[in-house]
Amino acid sequence: MTDPGDPEARRGDHELDADAELVRAYEGGATITQLAARFGMTYYKVRSSLISAGVTLRQVGPTTPSAPPGLVQAYLDGANIHDVAKRFGLSFGVARRMLLQNGVRLRPKGGGPRGVEPGGPA
Repeated sequence: MTDPGDPEARRGDHELDADAELVRAYEGGATITQLAARFGMTYYKVRSSLISAGVTLRQVGPTTPSAPPGLVQAYLDGANIHDVAKRFGLSFGVARRMLLQNGVRLRPKGGGPRGVEPGGPA
């Protein structure tokens, strides 16, 4: 049995408290970088502690907003990504990501005649 006065036992309790505080702060909106500075830890140590505590980490970097109404249907109706992007005031990359996030299977580059599968009858 461990002696409650043992410095090793206290260190373990302290680490558990710190992990719980890390989790609370992260779930409250703090970033890993902010937590590393606040707790005097490296980014990777904070990240590892959060993962060990079972926390699902937030996506890093900017997120793509939801596709505006009609964007997916415009592509499915035959418009290419460049046209869809221009119509909805988006960059090509954002329009493409929105289509992919909505489960759209993109047509091959160059497209060829619409409605004809590559290698199929012409």
